[in-house]
Amino acid sequence: MEAVSLARFTWPTFFRSIAGQLFLLISIGMIVPVAIGGYLSYHQSSKLVKDQVGNVASLTITQVSNKLNLMLKDLEDTSLFVLGNPVIQKAMTIDPGSAPPYDYMQVNSDAIDLLYLIHMNSTEIMDIFILDHQRKNNILGSSVVLNGLWDTPWYDRIVEADGLPVWFGIQRESFLRRADIGIPVFGMGRAIKSQETGDVIGVLFIEVRATHLTQQLNNVTFGETGYTFIVDQQNRYVYEPRGAYGEPSAFTLSSNDYYVQHNGQETLLLPDRLMNGWYVTGVVPIEELNEGSNQIRSLTLMILVCSVLFALSMGALVTFRVGRPLIQLSRLMQRGASGDLRVRSGFTSRDEIGKLGRSFDRMLEQIALLMKEMKTEQAEKKKAEIRAMRYQINPHFLYNTLNTVRHLARFNRMEDVNRSIANLIPLLEASIERNGTFVPLGEELDLLEKYMVIQQYRYFDRRLELRIRCPGYLQSIMIPRMLLQPIVENAVFHGIAPKDGPGAIELDVAEDGAYVVIRIADDGVGIEPERLGGLLSEQSTSARGMTKIGLFHAHQAIRLFYGSDCGLDIRSVPGEGTTVTIRLHKSVPKEERYVV
Repeated sequence: MEAVSLARFTWPTFFRSIAGQLFLLISIGMIVPVAIGGYLSYHQSSKLVKDQVGNVASLTITQVSNKLNLMLKDLEDTSLFVLGNPVIQKAMTIDPGSAPPYDYMQVNSDAIDLLYLIHMNSTEIMDIFILDHQRKNNILGSSVVLNGLWDTPWYDRIVEADGLPVWFGIQRESFLRRADIGIPVFGMGRAIKSQETGDVIGVLFIEVRATHLTQQLNNVTFGETGYTFIVDQQNRYVYEPRGAYGEPSAFTLSSNDYYVQHNGQETLLLPDRLMNGWYVTGVVPIEELNEGSNQIRSLTLMILVCSVLFALSMGALVTFRVGRPLIQLSRLMQRGASGDLRVRSGFTSRDEIGKLGRSFDRMLEQIALLMKEMKTEQAEKKKAEIRAMRYQINPHFLYNTLNTVRHLARFNRMEDVNRSIANLIPLLEASIERNGTFVPLGEELDLLEKYMVIQQYRYFDRRLELRIRCPGYLQSIMIPRMLLQPIVENAVFHGIAPKDGPGAIELDVAEDGAYVVIRIADDGVGIEPERLGGLLSEQSTSARGMTKIGLFHAHQAIRLFYGSDCGLDIRSVPGEGTTVTIRLHKSVPKEERYVV
């Protein structure tokens, strides 16, 4: 009889039975979702890894660009200092034929001493020379005497630029000595104009050691084959790791990120424009930086195999226990799936159904625990996001303020330096948040006035005003600390500073129902329409830089605190000015409890 029974057992008959159908349905029902979930999880995780790699690489290029801009800005400031120096002006205009020999020698000696002092105070400048455009005086140089520089190719380019800075890319041969000096150099030139007539009276040329620049770029790599290069406006290499200086670039010149096939693999190009028109670009091989995706794929396959085995085992187990306990458990599962995590099976039997019921109970407990942990993690994530925003805005503000103090010290305005530092101290105290995240609006307005005092010392040669209109009863409203300063700072540095003449910033506070509206308007140069739309967008790359850091993160912080109905609105007319409108709730948001 046993043999007959076994002979009658076949897979078709098994799957026609209730147990077989239940086994098949349970197995497929568990395997297919796990397979789809595993695929979607791998696909999404790979995409996140790729996006994260791009974001990290983009941030790296931005940091390199900022460092290079600081170097270029120092050189440009040095050239402006020389152009307007009365000692240089006198040395360029004195007539050696009519001036007494002693006076002529003294004027030239003072000019040479000035250039020598600039040369000695800079570790980057190789040489600094001034050529008399009329070829009457000797060349004023910071080191050895050189001749014949009027006939060099760069001389005419500088004269034609009519006072604008002209940059020359890295090369192995010295521009001034016209010979290989053993280290790469690059240069910057500027025509010197008479302050009385406006005519070109000389040419300034600064030759710079490129070792500091090349060392920074050599240290920036992406994977094993990724690298960084610099091109000029004609898409010729200014810097290239293999030393292809001056050669045409192998890539298309673009101001936006883009993907190309390079050396047989997908490569991300991350360009960033420098202040002198050059482009520093990161070459990021995606495959080399996506090793984490391969690990995710292996882990996903392992989880999928384990899940399939588990599904088959559970299907076989469930097929041997059918009936009322299973129906009851199914109903309980439906209630649990609808969100009622308090249901329990109460099964006490030692068979499979009992174990499944107890497993179901434990599963609901774990889900409830995980949901609680998820809420905690979301709160921690919110704290981290807000903290990260502040950590980006505060160094930006401190950098600009210390740069202002540095300018004052350079021109020996020590009393202004002392007053600037005195006004800086309460700003620093506010930025480190010793007394909480939210402060009264009136206290924030007082800090703005102290900040504007510092900027008025810097722009002493023009009238810079901050006009505040705020009703007294609104000054007690609590707002996030240091919310207004980055916006006013952007108005000063990127709106008023680039234009000629005086500038004014108007700050108006008004009540609008349950909201308070703060309007900050300047009469600066304005913002181009193509850049305006990207200032508050995280995905935009055309607005990259310090302007976006302050506005974007102020906007994001407001939305995190108050919700999506609050934030910034930016309106600008090029040549007329920019208006930033801040919309906040009058009451302190509940999200303040997440902030430390």
